[in-house]
Amino acid sequence: MNWINLMFSDANGIPDDARIAAFLLVLAYIINSSMGVYLSEEHLFDPEKFGIGAGALSAGVGVWFGARKGN
Repeated sequence: MNWINLMFSDANGIPDDARIAAFLLVLAYIINSSMGVYLSEEHLFDPEKFGIGAGALSAGVGVWFGARKGN
């Protein structure tokens, strides 16, 4: 289970909140897409609306990573 800690921490071993946020964004997209297909008759999944939000969050996480540089 140490690999999970290494995946979400920086080079100094400190937990990195930007990596956790990026992981949760991808996880939310996969879950929403899957549930949208599974529950297609009751809950329509609009990929355009979710894509706009996911793109904005991805851009924010990218800026967050870029602003910190080597941290």
